[in-house]
Formats: sequence, structure tokens, C-alpha cells
Amino acid sequence: MDVRYVTSALQAEHLPTFDFPEVAFVGRSNVGKSSLINAVLNHNKLARHGRTPGQTQMINFFSIAQKLILADLPGYGFSAINKDVAAQWQPLVSAYIERPQIKEFLFLVDSRRELTDEDWDLAFLLGRNLPLYILLTKSDKLSRQAVQTRIKKLREEVTAKGVEVKQIRAVSSLNKEGIDALRADLLAHMPESVPSQIVTDHHQSI
Repeated sequence: MDVRYVTSALQAEHLPTFDFPEVAFVGRSNVGKSSLINAVLNHNKLARHGRTPGQTQMINFFSIAQKLILADLPGYGFSAINKDVAAQWQPLVSAYIERPQIKEFLFLVDSRRELTDEDWDLAFLLGRNLPLYILLTKSDKLSRQAVQTRIKKLREEVTAKGVEVKQIRAVSSLNKEGIDALRADLLAHMPESVPSQIVTDHHQSI
């Protein structure tokens, strides 16, 4: 299956139009989003890793087999982001999440951290459109029992706050926990059945 970088958008008016379903990865600046996307797509350089959290403030779009679009949204919650750049984040993301072709919001949460008010605000915003698919990242940093306890507690929290959730899954880009299952869930959004093995086009990486 062909996986390639398509384009990026820095402002709402630059958002491209696609005829394919989309899935969106959303999370804090230091949650491990780029590493997870690269693990899911079986590519170690497709999504960029910034040395400084919050460095990338664009929405990056990737195509899977020219049948599914994966959107990597800019990270949020990093205090050192330039104020002018941070001011662009909200209108860009607010415009993006209203797109009718979005089939899944993948909301990334560090498995070791409690959700902040900022996290909950975004969860409520995204949850107005679709049930959230919550990914607890960096699960390799916790014991299996601690991960299960974290999932149980988070499920209770989202239920209490009235946020509709489709799935809560622990994932790790390091030991690949949950990666195969996540990949299968994403590929299920393709309009036609396609092979599950991802073959990347290295010439199209960013």
C-alpha cells in the first residue's frame, strides 16, 4: 500500500479538499504523536519529530493508498510557542474539525499524565462531532497492571463528564503495543478492502 505526504496547511484558508475519508491525530505537543504516526504507517521519517515540543504548527496531510487521508494536527499546550503562531492554532484547528469527511478523531493522551483543563476543553470540542478514540501513548513506561488501571480510571472520568468515547487503547511506538490493532481500525475507514501491509514510498516523505 502506498503511503505518502500530500500537503500542509498553516491557515484555515489553506486547508485542502479531498474526496476521501479522513482520520485526525490530535494531542499535546509532547505526547509522542509523530512517533505514533510513523509506527502506524511503518515509516520512521514520514511524520517529523521536533526537538522542541510544539515546533510544528501546521496540519500535515498524508495519503494511504490514495483512499484514506491521515491528518497530523499541530500539538498544543506548549508555553514556549510564539504567541503569533499560537494565535493561528485555534482558528486552523476549529475550521479543520468541522470537515464532514472526518471519520475518526484520535485523541492522544500521555498514559502517565492526568488530563488538564485544556485537554478536557479539546475533548469536549471534538466530542461534539464524533465519539473519541482515545490513545494512551507511551504505555511502555507503565506496568501492564498500571495501564489497565489508567484505562479504567479514564473511562470513568469521560463517562462522568459526558464525553462520548468509542475506544480507549494503550499504545507504544517503542514496543509496538496496540499498533497493529490501531492500524486495522484506521484501514477499516477505507472505502474498499485493501491489504493490511503498508509499503511506504520513501521518495514522498517530508
